[in-house]
Amino acid sequence: MVEKMKGMKLNAIDADDDLATLDADGNELKYDVNGGAKWWKSHYYVLRLDKLEKLLRKCKTLYLFGDVGGRPGKKNGLVDVAQLFDRVCYLQAPMALTRLRLAQRTNNPFGKNPGEVEGVRKHKGKMDRIAKKMGFEVIDATLPADKIIKILTE
Repeated sequence: MVEKMKGMKLNAIDADDDLATLDADGNELKYDVNGGAKWWKSHYYVLRLDKLEKLLRKCKTLYLFGDVGGRPGKKNGLVDVAQLFDRVCYLQAPMALTRLRLAQRTNNPFGKNPGEVEGVRKHKGKMDRIAKKMGFEVIDATLPADKIIKILTE
């Protein structure tokens, strides 16, 4: 869970990897690389509230990255627990940059399928609106990583 960034030790966790399950009923599943858009229409990232609450009790400062959208109509996504945090930041990038980053990353197969990219585009538009409505601090994700880290850790 501890990530090292430029000599700094941070309690940083990726919500997608460590705090979510994938399915409509709350059963843990592995991401199906070959599932494509059809698979994503019937599966959800559902926040594991028990794990998050345990981490929040354990860590004085916790950096939580990613977006667990949750299941429609349920209170099991990151937006639903934003009030648990002192500060919520939203890293906003143009879709062209998001597409490029998905295509270039080597540590995660998600986003290589056109259907997945289309799903990201739709979800990103929704999250852009939610971040504005909820008053999240918007950070320009086109900035260099060291500047983003400085903003986040100030």
